[in-house]
Amino acid sequence: MGIVNPHTKNDVMKSFRPITKSMIQKLRDCREKELKGNGEPCKMDDMNYTVAPLYKRGLIGTKQVTVNNKVMLGVYVTEAGIDLLNQMMEEK
Repeated sequence: MGIVNPHTKNDVMKSFRPITKSMIQKLRDCREKELKGNGEPCKMDDMNYTVAPLYKRGLIGTKQVTVNNKVMLGVYVTEAGIDLLNQMMEEK
């Protein structure tokens, strides 16, 4: 059995300051890049200073990927991040 988190996503999000417009934009940009499917992941450099806040909120994760025979750390939008983006789209 894996690690069980006693907190819901909403509990975790409430424990942080509100997400900023620039964080939302970086999250959208990364998700759009994923959906294009050209094999090029979001890079840490693409995310700038938003990496830590988004990562701490569980909205992005990291994984090692190989691009052009180079191993690098790629950034991906987690299910929680996708849920947040979908929720924001519904509210518009």
